Amino acid sequence: MHELNDEARRALIQLLLAVADDKLMLGHRNADWTGLAPILEEDIAFSSMAQDELAHASALYQCVADLTNSQADRLAFGRKPEEYRCAQIVELSDDFNWATALCRSFFCDNFEALRLERLARSSYTPIAQLAGRLLAEEQVHVQHVDSWMHRLGRGDDDANQRMQEALNGLAPLAPMLFEPTEGQEVLEKEGIYPQSEPAMFERWSQDLLKVAHDAGLILDLPRPSAKIIGGRRGVHGAAFATALEEMTEVYRVEPEAAW
Repeated sequence: MHELNDEARRALIQLLLAVADDKLMLGHRNADWTGLAPILEEDIAFSSMAQDELAHASALYQCVADLTNSQADRLAFGRKPEEYRCAQIVELSDDFNWATALCRSFFCDNFEALRLERLARSSYTPIAQLAGRLLAEEQVHVQHVDSWMHRLGRGDDDANQRMQEALNGLAPLAPMLFEPTEGQEVLEKEGIYPQSEPAMFERWSQDLLKVAHDAGLILDLPRPSAKIIGGRRGVHGAAFATALEEMTEVYRVEPEAAW
């Protein structure tokens, strides 16, 4: 498929914005660790993966720009807070708590790999091709963060306790990654965002529970509630507006600047 009807186009725009906005915010938050990670090797790795997230976001914004006759930079930095579709878990500051930063990536990277896997099977060829390329890098992110979960979970008592506290703090927010975007059912019906078997939440939770168990950690993941409205519909926490203002400061000074 190379053409979209209007209904599918509108729905795909919302989904792609959710993917791009998640990656933009996660990359922004993780980039804060540049020069501050616990060891030099991890400083380089974490900074590199933050750069990956921002590059992925840029490519996805360009796809949306092509669908809307807009500009990728304006989509990334020129919208109002309520027009962003990122989940709350990527908005929050980790307060330079390494355990929190890792556990957030643990939830988000495993989720993103499954989401990109679905998009890589899309009936809409341009998205399938792009998602396939992004998925290869996302799988590296998953392997990396899963190994750190095991390394610290099986570390000394202090490391295990810090990781457990971070998991406990983020687990209630993590299922909101699954909040559907507007029109998602249309994309699933037409194979543009094909369903997975078993269902994506079951796959995600099983993968996370296995890693947590092997790491000596306890993880309780509530199923997402269909009644809760969050970031996929533009409802964000107080931390988001502050982060967005900081992130878009240069763009707001000179929106038309060419770099």
